[in-house]
Amino acid sequence: MKIDSISSCPIEEVSTLIGSDDEPACVCIMGMEGTLTGLMVLAFDDTSGLMVSDLLQGQTSGTSSVWGEIERSSVLETMNIAGSAYLNGISNELSDRTSSTIELIPSPPIFLRDYAASILQSAFLDQAISGTQAVYAGVSFELKGCPLSWKFLLIPDASSLTKLSEILTNMN
Repeated sequence: MKIDSISSCPIEEVSTLIGSDDEPACVCIMGMEGTLTGLMVLAFDDTSGLMVSDLLQGQTSGTSSVWGEIERSSVLETMNIAGSAYLNGISNELSDRTSSTIELIPSPPIFLRDYAASILQSAFLDQAISGTQAVYAGVSFELKGCPLSWKFLLIPDASSLTKLSEILTNMN
């Protein structure tokens, strides 16, 4: 995993980051509690998600073709590991730079597969109502030399977005 860029956009534009309107998209969503609250999202297409599932099951890439229980469990565990590491990295970096403890506690992730606009409407309704910004990382994932189409999004709630802004402004 390599972070290529970090940017932000209004929450209503998240659907364009998640996927196109003509194909279903997949997301693993993890709640974030602690000093900052909101959602951590890993968005990917079917092909990329199923490739990871095949790898974790010790199968040849392309073996899995549908989202069964094992395939969903594989990407949820991937999100659990990668999302927790990502939140721990953010927490450690902010804590080190501010000389205070910033706790970011992940919750167990959930898996959704639907069209991007539907995911936005159902999963991010609270953030959309409050006009929250999404912070997203352009991340390069590669699996056995094959690029994967995965994106990390950090979607703080409105009060946490204000708090994060304050933390970043006051950093040493």
